[in-house]
Amino acid sequence: MALTQFVDLFVGTTDTTTGGGHSGNLNPGAQTPFGMVSFGPDTMGSGSGWGYGSGGYYKDSTIQYFSMTHLNGPGCRGQGAVAILPQESGSAISTGGVGYSHANESAEPGYYKVKFNNNIVSELTATTRTGMARFTWPDATKAFLTIDATRNNSNKSGVASSMVDLTFGADKQSLSGKAIASPFCEATWSQPVYFYATFDKKLKNTSPVANAVATLQFDLTDADKTVQLKVGISSVSAANAKANLEAENPGWMFDGPNGTKTKSSTIWNQRLNTIQIDLAKPENASKLTAATANYLKQFYSAFYRVYSGPIVFSDVNGDYRSMKQVNLGSAAGSVPQRATENVANYKFTADGKDASYKTHYSGFSMWDTYRSAAQLVAFIAPDEASDMMQSLVADAQQCGAFPHWVDGSEDTTPMQGDHAPNVVAGSYMFGARGFDLDNARKFMRQSASNTKSACNNKSSSLGQLGNYIKNGYVNTADSDRASSNTLEMITTDGSIGAFLQALPETAEVDQAEIQTLFKRAANWKNIFNDSTKTLGARNAAGAWQNGNFFHESTEPNYFWSFAQDWTALIDRLGFDAGTGKVDTAKGKAAAITRLNTLFSIPASTPFTGAGAEPTGRDLNGGEYSNNYYIGNEPAFQTPWAYNWAGAPKYAQYIIPVIMRKNFMMIPGGLPGNDDMGATSAWYVWAALGLYPVVPSAPGLAVSAPQFAGATVWLGNGKKLRIETDKEALLGDVRYINEMKLNGATYQGSWLPLDKIRNGGTLSFTLSATPTEWGTGDNLAPPSGPGADYSKATAKEATGVQIVQ
Repeated sequence: MALTQFVDLFVGTTDTTTGGGHSGNLNPGAQTPFGMVSFGPDTMGSGSGWGYGSGGYYKDSTIQYFSMTHLNGPGCRGQGAVAILPQESGSAISTGGVGYSHANESAEPGYYKVKFNNNIVSELTATTRTGMARFTWPDATKAFLTIDATRNNSNKSGVASSMVDLTFGADKQSLSGKAIASPFCEATWSQPVYFYATFDKKLKNTSPVANAVATLQFDLTDADKTVQLKVGISSVSAANAKANLEAENPGWMFDGPNGTKTKSSTIWNQRLNTIQIDLAKPENASKLTAATANYLKQFYSAFYRVYSGPIVFSDVNGDYRSMKQVNLGSAAGSVPQRATENVANYKFTADGKDASYKTHYSGFSMWDTYRSAAQLVAFIAPDEASDMMQSLVADAQQCGAFPHWVDGSEDTTPMQGDHAPNVVAGSYMFGARGFDLDNARKFMRQSASNTKSACNNKSSSLGQLGNYIKNGYVNTADSDRASSNTLEMITTDGSIGAFLQALPETAEVDQAEIQTLFKRAANWKNIFNDSTKTLGARNAAGAWQNGNFFHESTEPNYFWSFAQDWTALIDRLGFDAGTGKVDTAKGKAAAITRLNTLFSIPASTPFTGAGAEPTGRDLNGGEYSNNYYIGNEPAFQTPWAYNWAGAPKYAQYIIPVIMRKNFMMIPGGLPGNDDMGATSAWYVWAALGLYPVVPSAPGLAVSAPQFAGATVWLGNGKKLRIETDKEALLGDVRYINEMKLNGATYQGSWLPLDKIRNGGTLSFTLSATPTEWGTGDNLAPPSGPGADYSKATAKEATGVQIVQ
């Protein structure tokens, strides 16, 4: 059974229906896994630099054009380069667009189709670095195609034609040139998108290009009113774009057994089969009900979106545009000249052998993906994840430090903090080992201590790093997001320390630094107010300040954002300032109460049926709500905090509620921006009953798997089998009665990766009523920045003296 049938590309293409305040911002265009090309429709959207329309489009009734590049899921506009539109006349592309109806639109992995209201039919497919279109006109005498190099998603009306280039080929059947992607989300410079396009029909006109706009009229007949177009792109040159096209799509077969569309679909089916849900097996086809199919579509649509990023950036010959900006004074919005890099220029040692990487990647939305997607990609595709991490190391070698949010060859800082170390550490722990660890170590250490280094002088945290190191927190004079900045920094400290400690040959000089980092990773204590039992903000003198100093969320959500120290946090809730002692039981009770309030679980009637469950809006409160906010990343790990509070049954209760109430098979069916697959990765992990709550820890928090049978094919060729005795989602059976690993009873709600790294079988028996599984004090998961996460449980806790 082809798993592509369970993927709906229109989910997440408009505003969430459950009140989070944002769109999924996904594009339903044709793309291959991690593909450089995302060939799809562009519409007006909100018209602003962020918000609805950054990638999503569903509530717009016109399509302005199709473009070759899209960023799937972020909140800011970006890319949308090489605008292409079939028309009935030789007019310029209208900002108003061409009318269409969703009833005349369809999409599947690797393929998009729409019939405009004027009856022109457009079909799109893709390879990794190329796009292919088939346009069919109702009137052969009105077969016009416009290619506009000036337009992109940030500048719908077009940039100055002097910034771009478009040349008609001597063969009279090709075009080449340079479009641009304007600065993305607080970035500084524009960047080139070179392209080479060719078509399979002859033209009527012979001088079709003016001001970087090509107006092509094709010489068609009533017997054949179809034109095929192929486009290769590159960050380096039009020649490379042509080479990409010739290497990946040399023929003119759109569909059929050897067609580009068919090959793309085959690739997607192979990728989706990396996780095989038993319900989707061919032998179960006759058993599919509407409810079963819905949950399969939810899962595989989410899994499909995980492959939306990072994206390939190097050409077939290994070339790509350097991250290094030589002249930092180049005008904002300009397209500075950059050197050409090649993957072959980077040699290193991995596993004691000489090594190199094959592909350079971009599209790193790291504030988002370090919490879910980076670990999942490394778990199932470690070779590609290794190249992704090597790409970050190479970027750092070029521009001076790890970048923050990578779009093409540009770094930008939409979110404060230094997140690459979390992505690198998490990917390394989950299986990505084939990259330059020596240079990774160098830049990790640099991120922790060098207050003057930044990628192309772009910094989202260096201005606060010195005072943070000095005082142990970010003060309100340094940042209006001081509280969340502090929490981001402690997570990064923990990740760097964990990475250095996990290296095969940890340098002796690193030992003291590792301990210093682990100590800093507990700096949340410096913004914990014992009087209010909340996280707050301090000024430079240490005085508490009033206000919300958190980015894109509130204190109740950020309270649980650092899973690396949940036991100490829970103990702090039970700390008595008068005696200086911790009452662990009191702390756990307070944690459960606080979590229940966040999740809108009534204290008097928890574990009630569907009629009394929290609503989708209760669980997706938005940026300024004190309710749970599943629509943004800082709260992703929070449901599993119940495991550390000694009450895993609450996690098992609320996780399927979040899945059912905030993820739906409708265009508004995502709770917020998908952020290059981060939100979708949350759903995949939750469905498997596992989650990487500590970004840099080699292990997973356990909850109830939502499918009775799933096989996960790991990147090393081994398989992890996850089985339950009941279908949790379908039967509303939420609670774990027993867990076994390879037939032996497993104690604890933390699963070290080493226990499943080479495959195995996790089996569960489930209960319709709450159980006390995993609740004993001796079963508490490991916790602490320097904890041994290779163990299933922490050491038995005793009274803890908290040093003020």
